[in-house]
Amino acid sequence: MKRILNTFCVAAIALTLLTACSKHEERVVQPTPVTVWTVANMAGENGLRYSANIKPDVQVDLAFKASGYVEEIFQVTGVDGRRRNVQEGDFIKKGTVLARVRANEYRDRVAEAQAGLTKAKSDFDRAAKLFENQSVSKADYDAAYAGYTSAQARYDQAAQALRDCALQAPMDGYVLRRNIEVGTLAALGMPGFILADTRAVKAVFGVPDMIVGQMKMGDYQTVTTEAFPGVDFRGRITRVAPSADPNSRVFEVECTIPNPDNRLKAGMIAALKIAGQASSPSAMLLPLNAIVRPRNDPKGYAVFVVEESDGKSTARERKINLGDVVGNSIAVNAGLQGGEKVIVRGATLVVDSQEVRIIP
Repeated sequence: MKRILNTFCVAAIALTLLTACSKHEERVVQPTPVTVWTVANMAGENGLRYSANIKPDVQVDLAFKASGYVEEIFQVTGVDGRRRNVQEGDFIKKGTVLARVRANEYRDRVAEAQAGLTKAKSDFDRAAKLFENQSVSKADYDAAYAGYTSAQARYDQAAQALRDCALQAPMDGYVLRRNIEVGTLAALGMPGFILADTRAVKAVFGVPDMIVGQMKMGDYQTVTTEAFPGVDFRGRITRVAPSADPNSRVFEVECTIPNPDNRLKAGMIAALKIAGQASSPSAMLLPLNAIVRPRNDPKGYAVFVVEESDGKSTARERKINLGDVVGNSIAVNAGLQGGEKVIVRGATLVVDSQEVRIIP
């Protein structure tokens, strides 16, 4: 009997191990999503290349001016024909009420203030007539007037608080973020939405002091993006920072680009070429966030180059030699070739030989 029991236990353990192994083998590791930057020479016909971030021309955080539970969110018609709450990416017209908080208490305060105002107005009108007939003193008249103006102020304040229950769009724009749901307890000053006007966008980049003198307000610049290869976007310099960033020692510059078709999105990586001398004719320019430490060399520098083969994209660690920092980018003097794709977002999440998936 004991031998039979032992045999049964061994069989059960073996079956469990086989099942666990089978489940382990069935688990599929998904490729890590990354964003890449195509390497190009720092120097060219038009000078130095600078990487830039695309930002909305105007961006506002819409915060609640009244506290309470959110009872309504503006709705639009979705692609399936059904009504849904407004969400990221939806276009909103100026004046649209994006959300409302529960207003019962605020309406009660308005009604109370209205009653007080009506009484104060009646008292003042009566005091004014009596004062004309010299039946009351100037002090009584002034007291009635003060009571009336005070009641009017309380009513105006209550009415404004009721209007503030509605969170209204101050401009035409796209919803970048919605932070609330129906039932959310909104506090005074709590951001409910982030709204952006992207009919024009800004390419924001940094330049060193040796270049900032060339940045003239109104000058035209050509901007390119990885999202639209071969397409040039024309913009003008609309802002040059009067002082350098104390940490990076670069001057922030903004190039405003018309964007009527909304092709350029906030957060895209762009590039500009500015007349000037590169530190090395063969130097490449990369965004700073592409640089990582090699696994076996904590004092060195490396990047992950994406190699594509048989329909798969693989990250390969590549040691590099760095040059000067140029704005929010850095020159790479050795280790890369033009046309190679380097991971700029997700570089700290991958290891050598790991499969990746390129996203915009």
